Amino acid sequence: MDRVSSTMKQVSNPLPKVLSRRGGGGGLEAERESFERAQTVSINKAINAQEVAVKEKHARNILLKKGAQTFWSVVNRLPLSGNAVLCWKFCHVFHKLLRDGHSNVLKDSVRYKNELSDMSRMWGHLNEGYGQLCSIYLKLLRTKMEFHTKNPRFPGNLQMSDRQLDEAGENDVNNFFQLTVEMFDYLECELNLFQTVFSSLDMSRSVSVTAAGQCRLAPLIQVILDCSHLYDYTVKLLFKLHSCLPADTLQGHRDRFLEQFRKLKDLFYRSSNLQYFKRLIQIPQLPENPPNFLRASALSEHISPVVVIPAEASSPDSEPITDLVEMDAASQSLFDNKFDDIFGSSFSCDPFNFNSQNGMSKDDK
Repeated sequence: MDRVSSTMKQVSNPLPKVLSRRGGGGGLEAERESFERAQTVSINKAINAQEVAVKEKHARNILLKKGAQTFWSVVNRLPLSGNAVLCWKFCHVFHKLLRDGHSNVLKDSVRYKNELSDMSRMWGHLNEGYGQLCSIYLKLLRTKMEFHTKNPRFPGNLQMSDRQLDEAGENDVNNFFQLTVEMFDYLECELNLFQTVFSSLDMSRSVSVTAAGQCRLAPLIQVILDCSHLYDYTVKLLFKLHSCLPADTLQGHRDRFLEQFRKLKDLFYRSSNLQYFKRLIQIPQLPENPPNFLRASALSEHISPVVVIPAEASSPDSEPITDLVEMDAASQSLFDNKFDDIFGSSFSCDPFNFNSQNGMSKDDK
């Protein structure tokens, strides 16, 4: 607790010291300072104590940075251990940064793993409101950081080609076995958050159209994206393992997969029926029955779940960021261009094929 309170202490959202110490400098220095001031404003607007969903435009602007140093310099001054809604929105934004931000985000963030764990334990003592939600989300974020630190071949958004996923195991069955266990652990954390959010909502009411309901549901878009890839990869890895190891050796893997399959199938179905998600994301449905890993040819029947985010899904930008930060046309163009670079191909995914076993080509996809 002492570490959390000292690291995440409350002040009146000042600009980071790194900004206030800089002088006017030349044009390049002034442009960098202006850009980081805009980042600071976006972070403070995205992570606030209002029980409403994080605005997409603010989260989008935070992504436009090659790392997370500015992010943490601002976040460390927020009272995350004193306001559960604030902490919840921090988790949402940080999750998005880990998924869609620069690869340096992970490098800049791993030093805070212990602080996140301490804060998770603290919020875990609160059984009502956002306490449990924050505790479980913080555990997920730590698990995500640990997985990607241990498996650097996997990008934050988990999108891998056939060849890249095969290379991740280095053609060693022991590596594939361990990687599957780590993916099970990863997916379990995602499913725990999924289920806890749903359990916290009164599904007999139209909660997905209320501001409070959307505040809780909004982070699940990141969870759905993660889950679709983790499920897909565990299916393919399990078929790979069954081609190399006795079925009895993999009984535990099959049991764990079946449990997660049932949970994810139910959660995807329930999510697809919520009005809030219908305008933001197209959620795939899992097959009626789980794959039969004891039949090698069943891999050809596997269809990778694809999550689609429509182009018009972004939140309306009714409040321009320039309200608090003066930006010239060149700076705005820098934001727009970097956004296109980040999101232009973020939802494309090459088909995966272990030794052509699934019988699918790019044209088939």
